Amino acid sequence: MPNILLASKTTVPKINEQIIARNRLTAIFQQTAAKLIVVQAPAGYGKTTLLSSWFHQLDKTVAWYTVDQTDNDPIRYWKYLIHSIGHSLQPEAAARINTILHAQPQLPLEYLVDALLNEISLSTEQIHIMIDDYHHIYNAAIHQMMTRLVDFLPEQCFIYVASRSTISLPFAKWRLNHYLLEIGVEDLLFTYEEAREFYKKVNIQLDAKELQKVFNVTEGWATGLQLTNLARFQNVGDEPFRESNSNAAQYLMKEVVTKLTPSLQTFLLYTSLLEQLTPETCNVLTNQTNAQQVLLELEKQGLFISRVETEDQVYRYHNLLRETLRQELNHRFSQNDILDLYKKAAVALYHNRNFLSAIELALSGGLFTCAEQWIHEHIVMFLSCGHSTSYINWINILLTNGYEVHPELMVMYAYTLAALHNLEDASHILLELEQKHEVNQWMDKAEYASAVDDFLGVKAYVFVMKNGNLAKGAEYIRQRLERKPVGSKWDAIFIQYNQKEHMLFRTNIGSKGKLLSDEQAMSFFARFRTGEFKNLSMTGYSYGMRAEKLYEWNRFDELPTELEEALRSGHQFRDAGLLVPMYILKSKVAALENQYIVAQALLDHAMENVSERHWMNAIRVMKVLLFLRDHNIDQAEQELAKIKVNADMDSPFYSLVKARYLLIKGHLLEAQQLIVQVQLQAEQQGQLSTRIEATILLAICLAELEQTEEALLAFHQALKFAEPYNYTRTFLDECNICSLLENYVDVRQKASKGEWDEVSINYAYQLLECAHEHKQVPALEILSAREQEIFSLLSAGASNKEIAEQLFLSEGTIRVYLSAIYSKLGVKNRAQALLLKQP
Repeated sequence: MPNILLASKTTVPKINEQIIARNRLTAIFQQTAAKLIVVQAPAGYGKTTLLSSWFHQLDKTVAWYTVDQTDNDPIRYWKYLIHSIGHSLQPEAAARINTILHAQPQLPLEYLVDALLNEISLSTEQIHIMIDDYHHIYNAAIHQMMTRLVDFLPEQCFIYVASRSTISLPFAKWRLNHYLLEIGVEDLLFTYEEAREFYKKVNIQLDAKELQKVFNVTEGWATGLQLTNLARFQNVGDEPFRESNSNAAQYLMKEVVTKLTPSLQTFLLYTSLLEQLTPETCNVLTNQTNAQQVLLELEKQGLFISRVETEDQVYRYHNLLRETLRQELNHRFSQNDILDLYKKAAVALYHNRNFLSAIELALSGGLFTCAEQWIHEHIVMFLSCGHSTSYINWINILLTNGYEVHPELMVMYAYTLAALHNLEDASHILLELEQKHEVNQWMDKAEYASAVDDFLGVKAYVFVMKNGNLAKGAEYIRQRLERKPVGSKWDAIFIQYNQKEHMLFRTNIGSKGKLLSDEQAMSFFARFRTGEFKNLSMTGYSYGMRAEKLYEWNRFDELPTELEEALRSGHQFRDAGLLVPMYILKSKVAALENQYIVAQALLDHAMENVSERHWMNAIRVMKVLLFLRDHNIDQAEQELAKIKVNADMDSPFYSLVKARYLLIKGHLLEAQQLIVQVQLQAEQQGQLSTRIEATILLAICLAELEQTEEALLAFHQALKFAEPYNYTRTFLDECNICSLLENYVDVRQKASKGEWDEVSINYAYQLLECAHEHKQVPALEILSAREQEIFSLLSAGASNKEIAEQLFLSEGTIRVYLSAIYSKLGVKNRAQALLLKQP
């Protein structure tokens, strides 16, 4: 009885109108010179849709063959393939192929393939051969003849193969001669933009948050996106979203799970509890010893499993498959059995030192006692390694389930919330702990002594960070010290108190610019400089904040010691939040001495110690400011162009430096607009130091616009904000500040009493005196900026060699510079030059 060859198996499938164009993939087909194109991915990844869409676009002859389970017979396979190709050839060639196909007795396979190759080679047109669902083929004879077909394929012929699993063909040799193009799961996954376009085309309206949730769960799996659509998904709450995936679950059970052997199904069900699959943990869960081979087989079959780590055997299931398997597990097994599985898996992970995964699994399975114990044992490691968000999520799960969490973990919970700048929630947790003490006096129990020590430390931290209340913070630290604590887990955890500010003044611990007197600040910080606190990261910040204040107050006697201690701490903890402000401060000090090359070198060195974009930007902004102060506009422009500005960038430092640049370039109105924006923002955020700086710049800008009265009023406002905290250098570091100060003092002297009394005239006198003291000696103004740097070092007693080392120049170059300096100053030697420096 002759075989019936179904037309549907040799016809290119029709394209659904809802299919979106995937131009990035069809572009790959257009650009490749490969003779064999293999598309391999699990069910539902759009292999057939992609290829049929491509062939409908292609104005060429296409031979399509869809394989099924019955085609694993060599004769049947080749009859179908030759039959489909015959339709693509010219009538005479098709007739010859048909004769070969129906020859009796049956011709050998080699003869069939060679005859097919001969007919194809005689064709003058391109022929594209498509073999879909090749994963049904496991007969070695078919693979052998397919290899022969590909090896001797004529130039005008191209073969496409789509498969769910790994294909047993010699890909290695074809890769070497660029004969092969492979498209896999990563290529077929929908991008976010493609997913958005798909839902738009099927008239499903999802906002960005909803679409992101769908995209995260489906991981770009084409059928997952489509089935979610079919379920009429409308929102992304957990329950509605789970219901929307019922179609996807049914598809996966039918197309993937039920087609496996019972033992493989059991393996999948048991191991679905794991977020990551390793042979060791899988063996424990399944009571087997062959998990490594099973995982490799699953990977080979393409069963929605992917490697997390290429070298090590660490895998993960696709999100939807894992959820489908877990639902099936709940359906097939009792809750007690499932609980035992969770415990077995969690303990196995824990013993393998995979603590994070063990805790996550224990919480998922409701093993709260185990989870809390493991969290308690490794809390310092978790928080020190940056797992703050995970820790918060764990405690939230315990609390949501009504679990009584250990006080120490609750204290650390409050600390972690505060460290992530969630100060309101942190305060709320601390209040709850105090209320709980009123009920059960837990703070009086010896077993919780360490937790109480931590509680006082965290409370001090929260008060300082939330309110800038150093005095109240000092009181809690004093209480803690009086308890004579043995040691605290909190002390072992590194805290980055500054997340993004270029000055510590702008942080909460810097009171946002409300500078405490030295006596007030040291009453708090002195406790951190001795005893058990001296090696904490907070101690480094105490030095850093005092160094910034000493600079602001124009007190340079103690500043170097404070600055170097802060830098030492910053390097010790690798804390960019301390290092960057300190290198910026050190560059300011160097610039005051006209050592601009040294200042820029310091900033270059700082850049080598950080990697985050916002810290790199802060350093570059400071470099621009130094170039502007050195009147090096071209370099300032070049550095300004390097700064990565985006819509999310919220940097008053950048804005005010750019405003200075605009002032110098004469773009006064643009500069004014930028300054006013920063002013308003600083006022809203309570950032006093920035508000003072912006108001001074506004006064300078108004003066340049010849709006003298408005300029003086703005300057008066800056003085009013600054006087209570004795701001000095913020005024003196601005160019042309002397003329503004002189005008202000002149107006104040002529004004009637009470008109300007918000600011003490003595404060203005003090600033003006300091400005005149630091004004450069007129005789030296004829020197260039670099010559002034060298002269400054010369005045400090540095030798030629020392000057060369500090400025990264050769001694010969220094001698050339000195000759030019002596010539300009009209002196003959070093001694005569130094006399010019004397008042």
